Amino acid sequence: MYQSSTSNPFMSITGIQGHLLEVTAVGCYKLKDTEWVSRQDPYVCLEYASTKFSTRTCTDGGKNPTFQEKFTFSLIEGLRELNAVVWNSNTLTYDDFIGSAKIQLHKVLSEGYDDCSWPLQTKTGR
Repeated sequence: MYQSSTSNPFMSITGIQGHLLEVTAVGCYKLKDTEWVSRQDPYVCLEYASTKFSTRTCTDGGKNPTFQEKFTFSLIEGLRELNAVVWNSNTLTYDDFIGSAKIQLHKVLSEGYDDCSWPLQTKTGR
């Protein structure tokens, strides 16, 4: 779902304050469908500390939307987790929660790159 890289590929896990973390929201695969009639319109919200970004809405993206959007966060010492929430955009009602993930940054901080996929959890923990 995401690719991450740091501004310093040889960074140790300590001393990260102020370094940049680039995150690419690539897409989603096999999302829970929250629509009854039409195809859902997913988007992703990323949060690290008080910094928040959202992708554009993938109109009619359905269960397998693609985003390919990059975001840059300034790293904070001691904070090793990025939160991601996927929503279905609605015009007339509140947006529907599809799922969320807590993405551990250990690999990107130690190796400089992480291109893993992360599973989403629904409200019921599935």
